Amino acid sequence: MLFLSLAAVATAQEAQKQPSLDELRQQVQALEQRTAVLEEENEGLKRILRAREDGEIYIVVDTENNRLSLRKGDRVLRTAVCSSGSRELVEDEYGRTWFFETPNGAFRVLAKERNPVWIRPDWSYVEENMPVPALNDPDRIVRDVLGKYALVLGNGYKLHGTTFKDLLGTHFTHGCISMGDTDLEAAYKASKVGTRVYLY
Repeated sequence: MLFLSLAAVATAQEAQKQPSLDELRQQVQALEQRTAVLEEENEGLKRILRAREDGEIYIVVDTENNRLSLRKGDRVLRTAVCSSGSRELVEDEYGRTWFFETPNGAFRVLAKERNPVWIRPDWSYVEENMPVPALNDPDRIVRDVLGKYALVLGNGYKLHGTTFKDLLGTHFTHGCISMGDTDLEAAYKASKVGTRVYLY
């Protein structure tokens, strides 16, 4: 009888230690999320490893510290101060929003531009509390603000120059990577269409 009571108490205590189904689901979900993050980081490291093994020139941008490096294999050819997205949110009167963040990931140079022209998007007018003109309005075309060169990454993102050189090293752009003139020229000349660019 005493043995049965002790066994029942032990079984009850063991049952109390078991997590509930909801707790188990939460643990599984948390582990799956951590696994996904680790897999993404691992893929990024694999891409950088492939670029280093190729011996081709590639660009790495640390968006947290606003530092850019031009690399070939294991060698750092050049480092530069740059600027990345301000991480600010802008909203217009119609509820449209824009979040100015530089995307992380692996990219390739899709095109190289000399004397790039900026076509002002709607958000640039909203930021300045100005009326937004028609899409074909010639006032949207702005010259001499992106420097002498640009490396196009796609989806509106570029590495380009800036007229705000005193802000280099800070988060002030609308998502692009801004660079000083000499560093931009070096990156432009060292790159070709297809050059890998890693933003993290």
